[in-house]
Amino acid sequence: MRSISVGAGLLACVGCSAGKTVTLGEITPLPYHFDAPQLVAELASTSRTDNPTLTGDLLEIYFTTERVSGNGDVWFAARASAAEPFGAPAPVSAVNGSSFETSSAISTDGLTLWFGSDRDGGTGAVDVWVSQRGTRGGDWSTPVNVVALNSASDDIPRPPGQHGLVMPMASSRPAGTNPNGNYQTYLAARPGDGSPFTTPAPIPELDNPDRSTVDGFLTDDGLTLFFSATPNAGAALDGGAGNADLYVAWRQGTSDHFSFTQPLDDLNTPGDERDPWLTPDGKTLYFTSDRGGTLNIYTAQVQPR
Repeated sequence: MRSISVGAGLLACVGCSAGKTVTLGEITPLPYHFDAPQLVAELASTSRTDNPTLTGDLLEIYFTTERVSGNGDVWFAARASAAEPFGAPAPVSAVNGSSFETSSAISTDGLTLWFGSDRDGGTGAVDVWVSQRGTRGGDWSTPVNVVALNSASDDIPRPPGQHGLVMPMASSRPAGTNPNGNYQTYLAARPGDGSPFTTPAPIPELDNPDRSTVDGFLTDDGLTLFFSATPNAGAALDGGAGNADLYVAWRQGTSDHFSFTQPLDDLNTPGDERDPWLTPDGKTLYFTSDRGGTLNIYTAQVQPR
């Protein structure tokens, strides 16, 4: 008989072969609670600023903003240590153009940058594009269309989770219970870091015809998914009607359905909260909110669970 670790407890597995322990998620997950959100003041603007994602060492942050062009552009800021404020933000000129750029998603190692764009050469209105660099601080390459992730509809990237092998991207492609083409979250897998992604698959249990489900952040173990939901069918991902709220969902194994969902009411307001990104140590959530009148980047400390 072997034991299966479930959360903090142990269950007996009758009839299983000896010599192996399988770690699963909690049967009834502990809810998330947060301290009061804090504005990331050094990145704030009177123009829309959103979609924050960070490198694994927390020394670089990538985001999108309308502060100069009036259109979506990818920007970044850096700092010498995770305890310091970020330095002055600057555009990532290699990936920006006259087109609309959104949803910048930096890899953990800081060498791959995905983003959404409606530039020429794509498949749909907004496609997933990718740029790479050989070293931190190196030049970004000319963006390439990620054909496997794109459709005739809008497709929006997010940073890969589950050890960097699964991207929780958003798409407005009409399929399954989404005939109206509002945004839903899809999982796109790849066999290894640097390998091509396979065709994105919808998450049926989070596919709701009356709302958009976007901004997915999948944890490294693949068992927890943060996301935002906008309760208006057909609401646009960037600036559409309706107000987005933050949620988190859990599953016991990476092949299981997400069975539990919690609204993050400590963070949600009557306005928009979206774009969750959790630090690797699980202690800080980055997100965007318009609680100050314009979408800007905030952080909230996770309370002990």
